[in-house]
Amino acid sequence: MTDKGADPMDQAIAWHLRLADAGVDDWATFVDWLEADPAHVAAYDRVAMQDRAVSPEHFPVAEAQAGNDNDPAAAPRHRWRWIAGGSAIAAGLAAVIVPQVLPQASAYEVATASGERRALTLEDGTRIELSGGTRLRLDRATPRLVALEQGEALFTVHHDAARPFVVTAAGRTVQDVGTVFNVAADDTALSVEVAEGSVLYEPEGAAVMLQVGDGLNVAAKSTTVRRTKLAPESVGGWRRGVLTFNERPLRDVAGALHRLYGFRIDLSPGLSDRPFTGMVRFSGTADRDVPHLADLIGATWRRDEGRWVLAEAPTR
Repeated sequence: MTDKGADPMDQAIAWHLRLADAGVDDWATFVDWLEADPAHVAAYDRVAMQDRAVSPEHFPVAEAQAGNDNDPAAAPRHRWRWIAGGSAIAAGLAAVIVPQVLPQASAYEVATASGERRALTLEDGTRIELSGGTRLRLDRATPRLVALEQGEALFTVHHDAARPFVVTAAGRTVQDVGTVFNVAADDTALSVEVAEGSVLYEPEGAAVMLQVGDGLNVAAKSTTVRRTKLAPESVGGWRRGVLTFNERPLRDVAGALHRLYGFRIDLSPGLSDRPFTGMVRFSGTADRDVPHLADLIGATWRRDEGRWVLAEAPTR
């Protein structure tokens, strides 16, 4: 299809037009063309980006549902899912090369399982470190807006006064006014802690400013903000196995351990709501950490088919 002596941009434009109705053989040839010269990748990437800038509707996101096969807009949706899956083209080569040069979906998710950690750096230099059991929703179209759907993450933000960095969690908003802060959210509560700079909680509502060493806790379905003070170096301590709690119910402690290490800890009703204050260093080994926690809170412990059960110690 292409003349080896032709300009790469001319070839890229020809491929971009041809791929609208490409079959398996066409895609295989296209991948061979990409692999033949880095200039081909750069040229096609440029053509695709320019076309996306003019006609973004031509590139539906990967999560889009398949439409009517007779609908011209439906074809790109089928094609994108087929490419991303790798299919049989070039023994998986398309799964590596094609997504790099074709437009990516705008919205995406980053998640960790319980006991898993992950870090990512956004295009603006902002670094996000995820604890276990955490799920973030991001969007390349609005890279300064992140949704923490569950779990805990430490944000080291590249500050830009003209474009504030915003985290939404548990139906609330936290806006960066400085640099480093930690956010944790689950079905019961939201907590925010500041290590450097400052953040603004609910800028369109309560507008609570948190400075270095400040924290806050808000129960689910409540507007009451409980402010706390903490050592700035303790913020994000979960990365080192150090967890700090200030009048937090023990269910939050159990939840933090489950998130961070995957421990499953069930608390008796009498323990679940008991407040706990302290800084505890954990090893990540359940056989050591759970009995240690039980000793700290004056509880009994036992193992039961993969879970740990903590209960109030009997009175003497």
